[in-house]
Amino acid sequence: MKPFLLPDDLLDSTPLQPDEVIIRQYHSSHSSIKNKIILNRNMINLVMSGSKTVVYPAQTAIVHQGELVLLSTGNILTSEVISNTQSFNSILLYFSNEVLNRFFIKYNHLLDAPSPAKDAQPFLVYQQDNFIAHYAQSLLFLLGAGTPLPPEVKQLKLEELLLYLLRLDAGRLQSLKIISNDQADMQLKKTVETHIGQPVTVDELAFLCNMSASTFKRKFERLYGTSPQKWLLKEKLQLAATLLKSPAEAPSDVYHKVGYQNHSSFSEAFRQHFGLTPSDYRSQHI
Repeated sequence: MKPFLLPDDLLDSTPLQPDEVIIRQYHSSHSSIKNKIILNRNMINLVMSGSKTVVYPAQTAIVHQGELVLLSTGNILTSEVISNTQSFNSILLYFSNEVLNRFFIKYNHLLDAPSPAKDAQPFLVYQQDNFIAHYAQSLLFLLGAGTPLPPEVKQLKLEELLLYLLRLDAGRLQSLKIISNDQADMQLKKTVETHIGQPVTVDELAFLCNMSASTFKRKFERLYGTSPQKWLLKEKLQLAATLLKSPAEAPSDVYHKVGYQNHSSFSEAFRQHFGLTPSDYRSQHI
C-alpha cells in the first residue's frame, strides 16, 4: 500500500507556497487499519467521533473521542475505528517545525527552565476539557463560514491552542520541542524490540524506520546475525513461554499478546520451536 504524504495528499490543490498553518476537517465513514503515513508537518488532531491508533517506531498512542493528540513529524502507522455514529470525524491542524520553534521563541518567557531529564515525546495526548471543546467548536464555525481562512487567522488559532496547552503544562509541551533523531542502528533496535508482541510485518517495521525493506533487512542481519523473520519468531515464542509460566495469564489469551492472529498458527509454531504444545508446556512449568 502506497504511503500517504500529509498534509499534501489531503489538500484539494498544491499551491506554490502553502500556508504555514493548515486547518481542515477530516471525515471517514470506514474503519481503516495500519495506514502508512508520512507526516512532513507536525499535526494536532482533535477527535470528535470514533477513535484513532497512531504507531511510532517506539511508542503507540490510542486517541478516543473527546481527546486530542499532538503528533511530531515522521513515519507512522494509523488505524481509525468507527464509533456508533458510523463515522470518524476530527479537526486537523498542520504546522512546520519552524512554526513551532518560532512559537517557543516568541513565548520563551512562559517556558520552564530546560531540564536534561525531560524525555522527548513523539506525541502528546490531552483530554478535551471545556476550553478545548469550545475551541473545537470555534474552528468548526470558522471552517463552515464558506470563505477560506486568512493565514493570519490560522496562525492565531494555532497559537491560541498551543498557549493553552503551555498553560496546562509547559514542560510537557516543551518535550515535543526537543525530539532528536536517534542513530539509525539504535532506532532500528528500538523499533523492532518495541513491537515484538504486536502483529506488524517486516515491511511495516522498515517503514517505521524510514528504510526500504531491503535496507532494513540488511541492517537487521548485520545487527542481529539473523533475518528479521527468524528473530521475531524466536522472540515472540520466548515471550509466549514466559507468559505461559505465569499462573495469572490465561493460555487462551497468550497467542494474541505475542502478535498472532489465531490460536492454531500460534500453537503450531510453538510446538515446532519447543517440541510441546502451549498447553503441555504450561502443565510442565506450573
